Amino acid sequence: MKELKAPPRDNLIRAVRPGLELRAGEGDDAMPTLVGHFAVFNQWTEIDSFWEGTFMEQLAPGAFAKTFKENRSSIKITLNHGMDVLGDQILAMPKVLREDDEGAYYEAPLFKGIPELVMEGLRHDAYGASFRFNVMK
Repeated sequence: MKELKAPPRDNLIRAVRPGLELRAGEGDDAMPTLVGHFAVFNQWTEIDSFWEGTFMEQLAPGAFAKTFKENRSSIKITLNHGMDVLGDQILAMPKVLREDDEGAYYEAPLFKGIPELVMEGLRHDAYGASFRFNVMK
């Protein structure tokens, strides 16, 4: 008899496109600020993953409340979850992080020194917004 494996529970990723807007920074030499929703509530999404399988998923309001309250200081903005040539270099830290009626909302002023290739991608909406998570229940 074939043993069923439990689905993965750690380091899962969900994405929203476009999920971000690039706004001008405050001040003459300020970097732009990323603004948007990295997760949307009450919207069915098909997950078709080699690791997790194929199924429908929906995020509920309140899904991020505990993490925002207890782990806010560990939340960071990286490119491609650190799985790229930039490694796990932090691009920004969220200045605003909250749930609203639409989903999980953020505002994050970018750090100086981000490569021009990445900045051009941000300016041309080449990236979305996403989050990495562990299943708790």
